[in-house]
Amino acid sequence: MKDKDYSEETRSVYHKQHMRIADDDIAMNRFIGMFSTEYFGLGDDYFKGKRVLDAGCGDTGKIMIALSRFGATDIHGIDLGEEFIPVVKASMERYGVPEDIVTVKSGSVLEIPYEDDYFDFVVCHGVLVHLNNIEEVECAFSELARVTKPNGYLYTVYGLIGGLFEEAIVPAVRQYYLENNEFKEFVDNISPADFTSAQDLIDKIAEEQLGTSLNMKSRGELFDMDLCVFIQNLIQAPVRLTIKEEIVRQFYLGKQFTDPRRLRRYVERKNIRKYFAPLHYETDFPISKILYGSGNLEFLGRKANECVDDN
Repeated sequence: MKDKDYSEETRSVYHKQHMRIADDDIAMNRFIGMFSTEYFGLGDDYFKGKRVLDAGCGDTGKIMIALSRFGATDIHGIDLGEEFIPVVKASMERYGVPEDIVTVKSGSVLEIPYEDDYFDFVVCHGVLVHLNNIEEVECAFSELARVTKPNGYLYTVYGLIGGLFEEAIVPAVRQYYLENNEFKEFVDNISPADFTSAQDLIDKIAEEQLGTSLNMKSRGELFDMDLCVFIQNLIQAPVRLTIKEEIVRQFYLGKQFTDPRRLRRYVERKNIRKYFAPLHYETDFPISKILYGSGNLEFLGRKANECVDDN
């Protein structure tokens, strides 16, 4: 039986999430700040004058904004449908990216609307794990490789690999979301106001029962819109594939990418997740391994100058 196609549902889910991010400076600046030339390890001048693609760019254009700041001068983004396009363009304008260096169009990672060997640098961040099956992931990777120039780079991100959080907690919560309508409604509409109400209640009860406040209200910044969208991101998408590191390496090597390497970064956060960021980064620490396995799977590979398709 052919797998159900969840692509339109997934795009709809992320369009709503991205609209919330695009309107929130804290979330946008965190996402843009996740990337640096040091992180990619290609030198401060590598991106200057380069043609780049964000395949599955979403509505915010956050990676495109980062690449423009690194010096890229021909920036392209694709995603399903067309409703994301005006949101991306608004983000470009808001963050000072010149209109004439940006091209945004409708397109799928399964059939990228560009010719072979077109881009110096290709990004596919958090997209492949939401395709329908591993066969589609392989197809999409082939497309990403196809449009990457010889000696160009392909950067892909897949999420956490292993650990209690990804293998037990998230699947259980996602299943509960499907089964419990009250929880589903809460997640679908979650906002910082929900946490504010809970904090007010905690302070009120503590004062009544203990005669002292726990000062939860003063910690409001720990439960912001960025956190709310993070919760939705984990739970709402209809498909969340697990793609192992060895499979990713096979994808790169099979498409003649030389020495694909795993990247690591420290992501600064303003909300409650800032207390867990060090554990995400130091994945050899025993508690980190238990919670997050081997950490976030992020890969960069360079396409060989003479690339021979393996098919």
